[in-house]
Amino acid sequence: MSNLNGKDTTTGLLAVVPVRAGSKGVPGKNKAMVGGAPLVEYAVASAAAAATVGAIVLTSDDEGILARYEDRDEVFVVRRPADLATDTASSSDTVAHAVDQWEALGGWPPNALILVQATTPLRTGADIDSAYDLFMRFEGETVISVCRVDGIRHPRVMYRMRENGSSDLYVPDEVDRMTRRDYETLYQRNGAIYIVSMDYFRRENRLRSRTPVLYEMPWERSVNVDGSGDLLIARALIESGLVKTELSR
Repeated sequence: MSNLNGKDTTTGLLAVVPVRAGSKGVPGKNKAMVGGAPLVEYAVASAAAAATVGAIVLTSDDEGILARYEDRDEVFVVRRPADLATDTASSSDTVAHAVDQWEALGGWPPNALILVQATTPLRTGADIDSAYDLFMRFEGETVISVCRVDGIRHPRVMYRMRENGSSDLYVPDEVDRMTRRDYETLYQRNGAIYIVSMDYFRRENRLRSRTPVLYEMPWERSVNVDGSGDLLIARALIESGLVKTELSR
């Protein structure tokens, strides 16, 4: 039976794991097997391993995933309605529905939410705890996880391609006179962690503000499974043991 109490309500942090049945890039990717477990299991395991997470809500329209977790005591299962399981449905609306179901059935009211996506399997419970510590220390509205942009991915080495095949530098500048040491340090979202205060979420219906606090993760744990190549990379890192997950500890 799904658990309405959770493990620790003192932090007021509620984890929401959204798992949609459909996917354009990799069909059924949330159930794709990696290291002997489906991707979704890595998300649940990281939330369960985090000391700061008080309870886990999993929302899905996938009958197989719902059946997998409906008898897990550490997971509260929400059946996602069809209109929230489309390619155009927003993550914010999906999360709001899951939280409303949690509270309507007697779950404690959260102070903050963390979105834990199945597509970033290399996030750990320690990542969640560290990001939540940032959230509390900076007293911001949102915290997101990022990774540093290295030289070959930096905007200064990117081009726009014209229809005729010629190009323009994405960042017009005297880039040829610069070395990588001269590039401004930039960070990109990796999709692993979104923490948002409940007040901000209810007011703005957004999971991140325009100026979020950044929690940095290394590149090797920032794989986000969007396409088949990403899935191969995740499998290689996990199944080789090069990167440890909560399921391999």
